[in-house]
Amino acid sequence: MPMMACGQTKTDWRTEYEKSNYTRTGRYDEAIGYCNRLAAASHGRARVIQWGVSPQGRPLIALVMSSERAFNPKAELRSNKPLIVINNGIHSGEIEGKDAGLILARDILINRKLVSLLDRVNILFIPVFSVDAHERFGAYNRINQNGPQEMGWRATAVNLNLNRDWMKADGEEMRAMLRLLHAWKPDFFFDNHTTDGADWQYTIQIDVPVAQTLAAPCVQWSRGMLDVVIPKVEKDGYLTSPYFDNVDYNNLQRGLTISDFGPRYSTGYLAAMNRPSMLVETHMLKPYRTRVEATYSINLHVIEYAAVHASELKAANRAADSADAATRPGDKVVLVVSTTDQERPFTFRGLKYQPYRSEITSSMIPAWSRDPVDTPTTMRDQYEPSLTVQAPAGYAIPPQYKEVIDRLELHGFVTSRLKQPLSARFDSFRFEKVTFPPEPFESRFQPRFTSVPIQEERTLPTGTVIVSTAQVGAKLLIQLLEPDAPDSLLHWGLLNTVFEQKEYFEAYAMEPIAAKMLAENPILKAEFETRLKDPAFAANRRARLQFFYERSPYADAQLNKYPIVRLTSEQLK
Repeated sequence: MPMMACGQTKTDWRTEYEKSNYTRTGRYDEAIGYCNRLAAASHGRARVIQWGVSPQGRPLIALVMSSERAFNPKAELRSNKPLIVINNGIHSGEIEGKDAGLILARDILINRKLVSLLDRVNILFIPVFSVDAHERFGAYNRINQNGPQEMGWRATAVNLNLNRDWMKADGEEMRAMLRLLHAWKPDFFFDNHTTDGADWQYTIQIDVPVAQTLAAPCVQWSRGMLDVVIPKVEKDGYLTSPYFDNVDYNNLQRGLTISDFGPRYSTGYLAAMNRPSMLVETHMLKPYRTRVEATYSINLHVIEYAAVHASELKAANRAADSADAATRPGDKVVLVVSTTDQERPFTFRGLKYQPYRSEITSSMIPAWSRDPVDTPTTMRDQYEPSLTVQAPAGYAIPPQYKEVIDRLELHGFVTSRLKQPLSARFDSFRFEKVTFPPEPFESRFQPRFTSVPIQEERTLPTGTVIVSTAQVGAKLLIQLLEPDAPDSLLHWGLLNTVFEQKEYFEAYAMEPIAAKMLAENPILKAEFETRLKDPAFAANRRARLQFFYERSPYADAQLNKYPIVRLTSEQLK
């Protein structure tokens, strides 16, 4: 859809992007100033809010557009209109969403050709999320990308990728974002990006969650939206496809696979929040102007659909929240899905593939002509649950695990604290085959382990945090606290000390104890003799004594055990 040109008038409303003949993007100060100008000229339909401060001290701002002046969370929650959040610059080198959004806001508030949208929806536009990264400005930040002339950087000032940070919330920007989302409770969320990868005809790839990890009413609304929106975007001239995994141009007959994003990513997190969302990935080799206009087109058409189907969107979200709040012990909760082998016909809209041999590596380097090539193939985009857990009545987190408790507060959960110790037999886990990678990922060393359910007597101290699953966000809570969930706080390394042995034996102290245990316990002796059949174990004198140490009263009873327990209904009371 062609965007409204804004020529030189008494007030010049052109952005840096437009003034530069669509080749540049402005600095963050321009975005702040432009949003302030829009709000001032909006006749009360818009306001700039500050929702945080970056690590380098820059304000995190948003432009809220609302004809009923729902400019704070309380007013928004009273509104019958859905709130649409448009997020840009989580990767600040991928910045066309900022320029598209500024023009969209102008077309709503100044040109007023789209002002009627505000009769049915409220909009919260975030020009740049990762603002410090945006100001790491340069021409050489995105080697694979065709413009703008200069852009921001992928990671924050402390080198965190915010689109891996939704669950662990290490970044100050992300912590502010979580407070914003859980206060405002949006009804739909855009995350605008630029993709990487191979070359093809598509201008846009999208991910809209429709798997079992999103509540069924939200899936139904999302599918209806896609059926209407995608033809309109393509009519505007922007060929669109699902966000498929790596394409093998050497063997397109293998087909294409669509995966479901977990909650470390924006759309996966919104799914855990019971909210529909859309990841927009414009193709990095298309001209910058094309990418900006394509982002404008798909954002606009989704907002238009949300405006027409506002009551259905609000109803779907309410139904999903009500189901969460009614979570009961034993309810099955899908945490992870896998793509099935089920295929459907699909025509891949590619380009003529012309790889050439590298003089540097002697390997074949991918390359394409501009000649379109349509290849009949297949697509796999159906899902089945691959990790399902039964919900407990709640969880108890000992008070010393402050990082975990802090994250629960950031993610918006209602909690309470024990006023006196509680002793009982609790469900929890112990961990076997624990290993760690040699390098950190996103600042964290992520443990790998096999979890084993256990029941044991424990005493929860005064101050232990209790969190019930019978609340809005139950699925997100379970994603955070179930050890096997791939993006649990345990998997992200927030409880790594539970895997560390702190006391050790000397051989002279352990040898007589081991000899006594061996002489008095025939079952233990048989187990030890079986272990001796392993040559590596038999050759390791320390491992032999460790075998007995681990079974002695001197062993650390808390080592490799999950300090968080699952609560029954009776224990929760």
